[in-house]
This record gives sequence, C-alpha cells and structure tokens, in this order.
Amino acid sequence: MSARVCVISLDAAEATLIERWAAEGQLPVLGALARDGLVLRLANCLETLPGSIWPELTTGRSGGRLARFYHSRKLHTGDTRFRPISTEEVDASQYYWSVASAAGRRVAVIDQPQAALCRGLDGIQLLGWGSHDRPFPAQAEPGSLLTEIQSRFGVYPVASCDARDKTPEGYRTLLDDLLGAVERRTAVLLDLMARESWDLFTCAFTECHCVGHQFWGFFADAEGREVPPDLREAIQRVYARVDGAVGRIIEGAGAGAAVLVVASHGMGPKIGGTQLLPEFLLRLGLGSGRGLATQARSWLPRRFRRLVRRMAPAGALRGLQAAAGSLPTPLESPRTRAIAVPNNRCGAIRLNLRGREPHGGVEPGGEADALLAEMRRELLALEHLATGERIVKRVVTAAEAYGPDHHPDLPDLIVVFRTDLGPLEACRSDRVGVIREPFWGSRSGDHTTESRLWALGTERPREADLPANVVDLAPTVLRLLDVARPPGLDGRALLVPSAPPLRV
Repeated sequence: MSARVCVISLDAAEATLIERWAAEGQLPVLGALARDGLVLRLANCLETLPGSIWPELTTGRSGGRLARFYHSRKLHTGDTRFRPISTEEVDASQYYWSVASAAGRRVAVIDQPQAALCRGLDGIQLLGWGSHDRPFPAQAEPGSLLTEIQSRFGVYPVASCDARDKTPEGYRTLLDDLLGAVERRTAVLLDLMARESWDLFTCAFTECHCVGHQFWGFFADAEGREVPPDLREAIQRVYARVDGAVGRIIEGAGAGAAVLVVASHGMGPKIGGTQLLPEFLLRLGLGSGRGLATQARSWLPRRFRRLVRRMAPAGALRGLQAAAGSLPTPLESPRTRAIAVPNNRCGAIRLNLRGREPHGGVEPGGEADALLAEMRRELLALEHLATGERIVKRVVTAAEAYGPDHHPDLPDLIVVFRTDLGPLEACRSDRVGVIREPFWGSRSGDHTTESRLWALGTERPREADLPANVVDLAPTVLRLLDVARPPGLDGRALLVPSAPPLRV
C-alpha cells in the first residue's frame, strides 16, 4: 500500500455535471465511486465568504475566524489600501497534513490550492507548481523537490488561466494545454506516491477550475450561438481526463487505502451583481464625495471618466476624485462611510468605522447599525431592468453569518445575488436610479454552491448522520489517520475506516 489515506481534491469541479456524466457512463471512475462508496453533499461558504472555501477545507476552521477570503486583494484592519495576504499571515500548522505530521504521520502534500509551506513537515510538500490560484510563490520541501520536478516533468503547461489569445484557436491551445496538464500532473503524482509508503497522500487537480471559468460560455451556449463542437465539449473532455487520472491515483494508493475524493465547489454561468456595488454606494452618498460633484460623476459616460483621469493634472486628480467620491483608496478619507470590498461571487461592504479604520467616520453602535439597516433595505429594493424582479436574494451582516466574535477583517455586510435572472449588469431603484456596470474580464463561468465528497474504504458512524460541511474534511482525515482532534476546529469527523475497504 502506497497510501493509508489518499485525499484527491477536484478544484471547482461542478458536482452536478460529474453526477450526470457519471450516470451516462462518461466518467466511469467517479461513477464507480458513487456506486460502491459513500457520497456526501457538503454545505459550504459560497454564499458568505466564497474565497474561504480552500482554507476551510484544509484547516477545518470557519472562514469567519480565518478571514482568508480574498487572497490577492484584501483589506486588512488598520490599512487603507487593499493588499495581498502574505505567507506570514498564514498559520501553516493548522492544515490537516501539518497536524498529522506533528502526530508522527508521514505525509505527501501536492498542489493544495492557496496553501502555504509548513516548515519541518515530516514528508514532502510541492505547492504552487500547477495551481489555478497562485497567491504564494511556488515552493517545495525539501527545497530541491521543485527543481527536480521541473527538470524531470517540465513546468506546468498553463502559466495563467486568463492570459491567452481570446480567439477560437487561442481557446483550442488552452484546451490542449489543460489536457496535457492533467497527464503531466498525474505522472508527477504517481512518481511521488511510489517513492514510499505514505500515511497521508493529498493532492489536487485544478484543471477543472480553469476549464470551467474559460469554457462555460461555449458549454452553456446561453445566447444560442453556433459553437464549434470541440469548444462546446471542452469541459466534458477535461473532466473525463481527470476521471481517468483519479482512477490511476486510487490504484496507486493500493487496495487497503481509505480514499476521499472532494469536489471543493462548483462552476456555472457568470451572473455578476457585485460590480454594481461601488456605484450603488456612491449613489447612496456613502463615498467621500457629496452633492453635485458625485451626481455629475455618476451620470458621466464611463469613457469620459477615463479621459478625465488621463488628462487631469496629477496634483488636481486626487481632489477631483475625493469630491466625486471615487478615490482609488477611499478609506483615506473620513468622509467615506462605506466601500465595496472584493468577495468573489458575493457582494461585500465594509463600513469606515471609527476606532477600527485609520480615518473612520462612522460611529460604532447606533450609527453603524442604522447605516447597515439602510443599506440592507436599499439593496433589497434593487430591481432587474427587464422584469422588475428584485435581484438580491439575501443580505446578512458578518455577525449574523459568523457570530459576534468573527474576525475584524470580515466585511460588515454580505450581499447574495440571485442566480436565476441571468447576467446582472444593470439594476434600478427609486433611490439610486438606473445603474449599468458591465462585467470585467473574459471569464464566462463562475462558482456555484455545489460541494461533494466521495469516499471508499470508509463508513459513517451513527453519530455523524447530520448535515455535512466542507469544514468537516480536515477532522475526517485526521480521524482516518487515528490522529487526535486538535483544539479550535469547527468541523467534525464524518467517517471512520471500514473493513474490508471497497474498491473502484
């Protein structure tokens, strides 16, 4: 046996597609997992802090306490500018493989998304070699491992999922690279797995993530366009290639292994809505500007605004932006009352709170509560231009979602947009008028709330017959390894080893 416990993560693979194609016989390995093993639907954080999905999976701790929900551009309490999360801010000892290593288990960790290196691990780590999201530099331990892998197997074929020629031929090149990436990744994984007998072997296939973002528009064909068959079938082809790779990894793990296959979160059409929030807040008068300057900026064409930014003298530009309420770092002004912060598929708003922000202008307590209530009311009043239906499904405060002791970096208000109205690039209400803000970027797919766990060689104890959550993965892995549960986990163990184990 090459792995006592083998965890295979499918990054942003849409579980409903897996289930459909598995039932049709197109994904035979995952179909066998569903038939012969256990299948659990996992609740997740996709309607609160979507970007916390991987930290929650790998630590068993709530994103409300970790606050790692937007790695590349986050507002840290005490700062006025967005900046990336650094590796120094990550407690790598909290990962389930780090806990297992500290308990004397031999571990192999390959390309876990958004993970930082844990120094002194009993085993090997290869991180950032072929990840979709790369918030931290590629690293390995031992340090020579990254050089060895790149020398023997080459660099990962997809340097950046979004950087490519946006023509049919450009998409075809990306598809070929993704299919080749699955094969190269599989070769790396099988090589590392065969080097010794591991207590824990944990890895991730990230190709489903990229193909979903880039090819969903071809797959869904929402506008009835004529789409070349090879582009329409791109997602299915990558999933099928990953399915075969999963089978090879399970075979390599050996007949006695407990196997967990995790679909972290899903992929579907790009809906949007979050890009409407900055203008929405300006229209409510919550930016640094007030009165006519802010109103004029709102009604000026976007092209004219860009021209003003280019042509205005450097010394005058900041004053113009402050008056118009569009400072690039709005928390520099105490006149700012609320700003939109990045939060992936969910909108997020943070108050410029006195005592928390360097230039806070909103008093905690009654004033802050009243402002949150006002924004909630106005958000729920936003209407779809064509149908008149409300576009916001739900608005919650951080305290409502995560309790009063949540991390101070969390947004104060979280906005969940409806996903059944099609793309949300415009809205209206009596208070803010009509707002039009198109999508940015070229992605046609965005994340859904579907998470799954397929398991072999395990069974559910009676006390685990409760709704499962992504934070349950880490304590489940530790229980399968017979490692004591560390303090501070929000999840619980879902499975125990079964005997004899079932196989694909």
